[in-house]
Amino acid sequence: MGRLFLLIALLLSLVAHIFVSRQVWDTRAEVRRSGEAAYVLPSRFSRILALGYQGLFSDYLFLKTLTFYGERQMLQKPLSEDDWHYLVTSLDVVTDLDPYFFDPYIFAEGAMAWEGKIDEANKLLEKGWRYRDFDWRIPYFIGFNYFYFLHDYEKGGYYIMEAAKLPGSPRFLPTLAARLTFYGGKSETAIHFLMGMLADTEDPSFRATLKMRLLALEGAAELEKVIQRFKNDHGRFPGDVQELVTSGYIDVLPTDPYGGQWILLSSGRVFSTSKFANAQNKK
Repeated sequence: MGRLFLLIALLLSLVAHIFVSRQVWDTRAEVRRSGEAAYVLPSRFSRILALGYQGLFSDYLFLKTLTFYGERQMLQKPLSEDDWHYLVTSLDVVTDLDPYFFDPYIFAEGAMAWEGKIDEANKLLEKGWRYRDFDWRIPYFIGFNYFYFLHDYEKGGYYIMEAAKLPGSPRFLPTLAARLTFYGGKSETAIHFLMGMLADTEDPSFRATLKMRLLALEGAAELEKVIQRFKNDHGRFPGDVQELVTSGYIDVLPTDPYGGQWILLSSGRVFSTSKFANAQNKK
């Protein structure tokens, strides 16, 4: 009889536990749906609160920030401006406590930038670059944001150039940086950058890639100089690049090593139908 009573008590306890757990989960879900962004303690006070364990406290705050963002995503609830203010402020404090902590910068690039908070993401990444000046990924992220989201080729090229100078950076960065800088109207900058990279590179295959890019940019820059001379003489740009040959300004058009044809734009800039890329790399 005693054992039967104990068994019944255990079953009732189990049922009660399941019921209460379900109620708690439902309540927490409702709180997550309606919960507002919390106040973020400023960095100067957070450092005091950390009691010397700034790295550990930074980890805790970052986990809290990720949890907040993750729950919003799980519930498919759009972030309000207050939510974004909380996230940006929290990440700022996290990286003030531990500016070498890489994960917040990844989050800034992967979440903030792709959800339209470009300036906020770049500001945080700039902070990261001041400390992680050895990490090519930080300036690469900034350069990508300028190029892809803000359509600023010149700044995009600059940051990717800086990334390409750092140890461990991918081999495609120098040619990408030169290409973006050229599109941003900085032909000479792109050329000098590639020349510097060539001087620091011994690998034969990589040198061949850089030389090919350099030859293409030098051809475009040469044409642009001749076009400007034509404009100074005639008060207009030539109708096309071939007019430079027929009017005697140049004997023969430079060859695009990628196999493209030169195109003269109304601005006087010269581009190629190859887009300075190998045929197999074009989309």
